[in-house]
Amino acid sequence: MANEKWNLATNSALTSEPGSPVALVNPPLTAEQRVAARPADYGDSVVPPKPTWYKTSDGEDTGAGRVQPREIQLYWRSNIGEIAAHSKMPPLPPLPDQGGYNLGSRGLDHIYIAGHRVTVVGEGDVIVPGGDTDALVTGYWDRTDPVHPQWTRIEPETEYTVTVEAYNHDHVYGPASDELTVTTPAVGYDQQHTTLPPGPVNDVQFGGPLPVITSSGGGAITLRWQKQLNVTKYEVFDNSSRETDVPMDLARPGLNEGDVKLGEVNQPSGTTQTVTFTTPNYTTPDQRLALKVRAVRTDSNGTATGPFSPVLRSQIPPATASPGKAGTPTLTESPIVGGQVKLTLVPPSIGSANGAPTYYAVYDGTRKVATVQAPLGAAPHVTLSYKAAQAYSFTVVAGNSLGTGTPSNALTGTVPTPAAPAAPTGLALNGSPTTTSVPVQWNAITMDPPVTKYTLYQGTTNKGDVAVPNTSGTVTGYTAGQNYSISVTATNSVGESAKSTAITGKTNAVPGAPTAVAVNNVTTTGMDVSWTAPAGAQPAVTNYKVYDGTTLKATVPAGSTSTTLTGYTPSTDYSITVAAVNTVGEGAKSSPAVTGTTPAS
Repeated sequence: MANEKWNLATNSALTSEPGSPVALVNPPLTAEQRVAARPADYGDSVVPPKPTWYKTSDGEDTGAGRVQPREIQLYWRSNIGEIAAHSKMPPLPPLPDQGGYNLGSRGLDHIYIAGHRVTVVGEGDVIVPGGDTDALVTGYWDRTDPVHPQWTRIEPETEYTVTVEAYNHDHVYGPASDELTVTTPAVGYDQQHTTLPPGPVNDVQFGGPLPVITSSGGGAITLRWQKQLNVTKYEVFDNSSRETDVPMDLARPGLNEGDVKLGEVNQPSGTTQTVTFTTPNYTTPDQRLALKVRAVRTDSNGTATGPFSPVLRSQIPPATASPGKAGTPTLTESPIVGGQVKLTLVPPSIGSANGAPTYYAVYDGTRKVATVQAPLGAAPHVTLSYKAAQAYSFTVVAGNSLGTGTPSNALTGTVPTPAAPAAPTGLALNGSPTTTSVPVQWNAITMDPPVTKYTLYQGTTNKGDVAVPNTSGTVTGYTAGQNYSISVTATNSVGESAKSTAITGKTNAVPGAPTAVAVNNVTTTGMDVSWTAPAGAQPAVTNYKVYDGTTLKATVPAGSTSTTLTGYTPSTDYSITVAAVNTVGEGAKSSPAVTGTTPAS
């Protein structure tokens, strides 16, 4: 047996004899039979590694796609990375990298994996056979009774925690993934409804030839497909990526990275069977297209989206002429901040004589400092790092496959020399003062070198620093009714600015005592009382309290400074005072009290 080799297809020992009819003598066995009959020296079974959930751009695990009331869409990665050595298979050499395409890697991702088991923690599981690394879970086997497991549906408004683990052909399980917790939404579209979400849109076609970009507005593309039943509208997306296998966008379930929504079209009414959509204008020659359509329905159950149509791939025709002269660039921000020079690019006009650009080159003098691909977008800019006091002379050249245009006029200038900040502006109250503090705010200062802190002052006394980027603070340490005079400065690496214009006022306090209290029209049963409001109350007076001795006789709203007291008897002594009240409290009573006696009957 020393010279023999093992034939896994027939589970037989092959000798070195040519033409041995082993396959005819021993008919092929099933996979399970082959595993059971492996020789002792076949080698150890490879245990699959721990699967990992897909991650968001922030690095957070997010294995769940669209979570419906009765289904959970899961995505994971399995056996990605180095393949463990096998006793019968030497380590594989690295695969060539062909411009971003790692040829063959998709086949290696799932080597030695026969399937996966998705486990609903504390509940049950469901098996996903084969090399798939995604699953649409609508339920699971509850194995509380292992002899008679029960199929249990996913329920709405329920929290589920799931893990996934891979198993090999020997049904040996690898370690489980980290736990993933999701909550299903309330009932909307699910399999319990008689009207299901829309299906895929079929037969999407170009309605005419692709536009040749020769006009200032570019060119649009017309798409046509057949109308579907029970659809409210259709959404159209494009993806200009040069990759044919674009990863899904974890922040937008159901979409791929780089998918851009071009627009939507409502379901045609009446007998019309063809749906037509015209895209926005395309303005870049050679631009790649990956157009796709999905149907949407909105009704009393909510909104549901169907799967996408097959992707319609093509490319805008090449340019017909070289570009014209680009527009003079402008500074996006002025003054220049933190050594970052931001330029806004201005594209050239496009016509039959001047073709559309596919790229822009930015020069400082004769030195190329940046290249930008077309289209430029809504607010095109280039950011360059320059030193303080450095001079610049920027020009922009537009180009395509047929050549380049004339350089734009130059934008010249010098990056500002470092200086201390100017005094801050816009200092104002940021709410109401209290009895002991005053909140303030001011305008931010943007400059180079940047402001590192702001400092608050009460008169000439430093009341503390405020860290950038905050532009508000509170000055404390006052007493009730104290005058304040607050200013603020800004500091950078060069120095501190002058103080801003000060704001002045008083902190909150109870009102002063009313004055000129008078008693008139005294009768055997009552009298009229009037007074003058205290000046400068902060906050304003809300009401007045009128007393006879220590007895409260009346509460009068702030808009009035008089009242009539009743309930007296003849020959009764009175001693009238008035106090003002605001949100802080009640102030002192007027002094001296107005005294007298009601007449005898």
